[in-house]
Amino acid sequence: MTEIAASPGRPDMPADDAAALIYATGPASYDYIFGGMAKLAPIIRHAWRGDGTLYSHETASVVMDGSAMAGIEIGYAGEEFYARRDATAGAAAEAMKAGAVSFEDLTAIAEKADKASYLNAWVPPDVYYLMALAVPESQRGRGIGKALLQRAIDRARAGGYRALHLDVLSDNPAVGLYTAMGLTCVAETITPEPCRVHGIPMEMRMAIPL
Repeated sequence: MTEIAASPGRPDMPADDAAALIYATGPASYDYIFGGMAKLAPIIRHAWRGDGTLYSHETASVVMDGSAMAGIEIGYAGEEFYARRDATAGAAAEAMKAGAVSFEDLTAIAEKADKASYLNAWVPPDVYYLMALAVPESQRGRGIGKALLQRAIDRARAGGYRALHLDVLSDNPAVGLYTAMGLTCVAETITPEPCRVHGIPMEMRMAIPL
């Protein structure tokens, strides 16, 4: 198998590719919160190009195939998660200033995001939190996802973290990869409105000790 080469994310990399891959990690939850890609993509664009957000290029490892993204991993210290979550609201405000979303859109997004946030277990400060790992369907089968996950595990181990954590919806086929790579489910969560009313699957917190 050809070695998979990943490079650090850069602000000039295709932010729309990043948005599509991030969306693919949990379409049901992103549809519930944002109502689809039309409102999610501009927020991700601003978050990707800036610093300190949940989806910033500065915390990404990217596999490129020509000018397109063939895989992405975004992760950081668990102690950064909540500050980055708050900073992502600033990216949403920038998207509103650019006319991509309205104030009413952001109000609705914030309300649904608050309800959906209870799907995620608490993120401990001493773990590496893998926010997103995705490969486009056309690139699957090449070992890109496995290579990016192993890279994240190695980086987390070298960084002295006690574990790597991630959240994944229970219907995501990536659960099989995570299990095969040694991660186990340490929490299973549902929330009343997102799950019971809107059909978002149970969220799994998966972890691997380092």
